[in-house]
Order: sequence, then C-alpha cells, then structure tokens
Amino acid sequence: MLIVEDNPHIIEMYAYVLKKLASGELAGKVPLEVHFAPDGHHALALLHEQRFSLVMTDLYMPVMDGFALVERIREEEKLRNIPIIAISAGGKEAQDRAMQLGVDIFLRKPVRFVEVLETVKQLLHIGK
Repeated sequence: MLIVEDNPHIIEMYAYVLKKLASGELAGKVPLEVHFAPDGHHALALLHEQRFSLVMTDLYMPVMDGFALVERIREEEKLRNIPIIAISAGGKEAQDRAMQLGVDIFLRKPVRFVEVLETVKQLLHIGK
C-alpha cells in the first residue's frame, strides 16, 4: 500500500491506523506493507519500482499534486487498476474532479480513524 501525503502528522496517524489493522484484524494473515511518498512525483517513482495493492493520496501537495498523480496512474496500463482513495479538505469541486479522474473513494479531511480503516478493508477485500 502506498500513502501519498506531505503532512508528517497525518502520515503518523495513517501509519498508526494501518499498523493497528495489520496487527489486529489481519493478525499477520495478510501482509500489509505501507510505503509513504511526500508528493505525486515520488509516488510515481515508487509505483514503477514495485507493485502496490492500494494508493491513498492527498490531493493538494507540492511538486505533483494528487489530481495529477491520479491522472497519471489511470493513464498507465500497468497501474490503472490499482484502487485509489483520495483524502482532501477540498470541497465538492475537489471531490467531483477527483472522481472524474478515476478515484475509487473520496474521504473528506479531517477523516476519522474508523473511516480510513473501513475504507482500506473494503478496497483490499479484508474481512469479507
């Protein structure tokens, strides 16, 4: 799983939530490896180096924002089927644009632990 976020405090929260999921409900049955990228440019480089089961991205970041990242992922044959969660403080306009670009799920910041956990479980088909 790849998380693209430029705010270190938010990264800490995601890391905590996902570790909790990995040690709790997954209990080592499903390996949940989490990688982080500070922007879309770094994220694309990682996506070309290895396979990811899920991308969770902020939309507003420096260098390459989440909108451009989603667009690039959906354009590339070998990346286009990766589920994408977009998390943003942006309003309806940001949500509409993200969904048009091909985001699977849009969550509005501030997100709750439970929301992130349930969304990741849903997209990775955990506990079904």
